[in-house]
Amino acid sequence: MSAETAEQELLIIRLLLIIPVLNWFVKDAMYGEDDAKYWFVGNLAMVWAVCIFLFGYPAIILPALAMVPMAFLWILDVCR
Repeated sequence: MSAETAEQELLIIRLLLIIPVLNWFVKDAMYGEDDAKYWFVGNLAMVWAVCIFLFGYPAIILPALAMVPMAFLWILDVCR
């Protein structure tokens, strides 16, 4: 991992820690007990399920559409 990649990851973590509600969850997942990471993933899944319940079909489609550029970048990275 280069220094630039480490700085970008640090920036993303800092941005997540600025948001008050996510601050508790991210800090607990990073510095909490060993099973806190699993609870964090469970909380994300439940938030997504609630969004599907409230907003319906777009809550399923939008994350998939957001992953398309990442998949293309992954394919390009693998094929290099």
